[in-house]
Amino acid sequence: MKKILIGLVVIVVAGYAGFTYMAKQQNARPTPDLYYDYYKVHDTTPEGKVGVFMAGLETGEDYEPEWWKNIYDHILHANIPWPGRIFAGMDSGVALTDPDKYWEYVEFAPTSLHDPYGNYNDVDGIPYIEKWRRGEVQWVPPGDRLYLDHGYFLYSGRKGGVPSAAGKNMGTAKAWYFGSGFKNHKVPHEYQGARVFADAFSQLTDKYGDFPYQMADSMDPWEMHQELYELLDGGVDTIVLASPMVTYSHYEEFEGSWRHARDIIHHWEEEHGNGKKIKIVMSPPMGHFPPIRAGFLHLLKDRLDTLPKEAKVKVAISIHGMPWAKFPHEAWLELSKPYLDPLTEEVKTLVTSYGFPKSEVVVSQDHFADPIWDPEEEYLSTNRAYLEGHRDGYDYVVQQPMEFYTENTDTMFSHAHHNYHHFDGYDIYETVDYSDWDEPYVRFLDYKGTMTIYNGVMTGKYRHYIADSLAMAIDSILSRSDTMQKKAEEKAAESAGEVDQVSAL
Repeated sequence: MKKILIGLVVIVVAGYAGFTYMAKQQNARPTPDLYYDYYKVHDTTPEGKVGVFMAGLETGEDYEPEWWKNIYDHILHANIPWPGRIFAGMDSGVALTDPDKYWEYVEFAPTSLHDPYGNYNDVDGIPYIEKWRRGEVQWVPPGDRLYLDHGYFLYSGRKGGVPSAAGKNMGTAKAWYFGSGFKNHKVPHEYQGARVFADAFSQLTDKYGDFPYQMADSMDPWEMHQELYELLDGGVDTIVLASPMVTYSHYEEFEGSWRHARDIIHHWEEEHGNGKKIKIVMSPPMGHFPPIRAGFLHLLKDRLDTLPKEAKVKVAISIHGMPWAKFPHEAWLELSKPYLDPLTEEVKTLVTSYGFPKSEVVVSQDHFADPIWDPEEEYLSTNRAYLEGHRDGYDYVVQQPMEFYTENTDTMFSHAHHNYHHFDGYDIYETVDYSDWDEPYVRFLDYKGTMTIYNGVMTGKYRHYIADSLAMAIDSILSRSDTMQKKAEEKAAESAGEVDQVSAL
C-alpha cells in the first residue's frame, strides 16, 4: 500500500510538473519577439518598386456575423493563455440572445430569442423561445473574468458552429450594437475611417503620382490575402506595412494584422515568387507625428471654450486600456510614449491657460482598471476619474479619447457601459441618436451635480489632422526610396508644367 501511495504521489507530481512546463511553453513570449524586435531594428529604406499595404480592425456599418466571430478568434489567440483558450474556444451549443434584454446579470424569462445570425427559429423550424419554454434552453451566468459581464442563453441540443462565447458576443452585437443601440442601426467606424484614409493617400499621390497601395480589414483574412496578392502580383519589390491605429501594439499589429501580412507575403514568395524575396518595411505610428496632437488640442479647446471661466474643470485623457500586469511586454507601453507623454503636457498647458480656479489633467483607461484586473487600483479607470471628479468638487469632468478618431462599438457602447457605472442617468438600453457622422458625438451626463462630458472623436472638421499624421507616417518611409523620390520629381515637374500652361492662358 505504501508503494502504491508513493507511486500515486510521483504520478501526480510528474503530471503537475508536465502540465506546468507545457503551459509555460505554450504561453512563453517568443524570444526574440520576431515582429516587434524586427520593427525596432529593421532597415526602413525601400528598394525597387514600392507598394503600401495598410491593414487594421474596421467595424462595418452593418452586422457581419463572420467578422464578429473572427475578432473573437483573434482575442482568443492573442490574449487568452493556454489552456484557458481551449475552454474558451469550446462549442457547447447555440448561444441565444433576447433582443430586448441583451445585457442582464441574473436569469430572467425571455420574450424572444435569436441566435448569432439573427435567426429566431432553429434549423428545424421551431422557434428558440419555444425550446426555452420546453426547458431545452439554459441560462449561462456572466463570466468571472470580465468586469460587468452579462449572461446569455444556450441551446445545447446541437452544436452552434462557433465557440459558445463567440456566439454570445455575436448575439450581443446583433441585438445591441446593430439593433437597438443606434437609432439608424449602423456603426460609424467604416465611414469615418474611410474619409481619413482617402485624404491621407490623396496627399501621397499628390506628391508621388500614382503608386500601388491597398487597404484591408484585419478581421477579413480573405480581403487581406486578395489585396496583398494584387500588390505582389503587380511586381512590387518592397511592401511598406502601415496601420490606421494611432499607436501600435502586439494585439493590433505585431501579433495581428502585420503578422498575418508577413505570413501571406512569405506564402506568396514560396508559391509564386520564383526565388524573389520581398522586402518588408514597417512605417512608424501616426501618433509620433505632431498634427494629430494639434487636432486633439483643437477638439478639446473647442469644448473648454464653452465652459464658464469660474468653473472647476478636470480633463481625463482616456485610452482603451489593457490588463498591463498580464502583458508587461506589450509594445503599446513603449510606442505610446512619444504620443501620450507630450500630449499630456500640452493638455496641461492648455487647461492652465484658461485660468480656471481649480483644474486637473489625468490619464485614464476605459477597460481593465477594474476590481477584477486591477484590484489594487494601480491604474485609473475613466469611471473612477469621473467619480473622483465629483468627490473633489469639480463642476466639469471632460473625457477626451486619445486613441480613437472614429466612433465604434467600443467608444459608444462597451466603454460607456464601464465609464458610467453608478450613474443614475445612464441606461444601457437607451438608443443613441447619432446620424451626422461628420460631427463629433458628445454625451453629457450629470453625476450628483458634476457634469461629465464625453467629448467625442476627431471627425468632420478635425479629420484632416488625422489624415496629415497618417500621410506623414507613411511618407517618412516612402521618402527614403530612390524610386519614390524620382516619382516625386516627375510629379513636381508635371505640376509645374500644368501651372505654366494655365499662366500662359
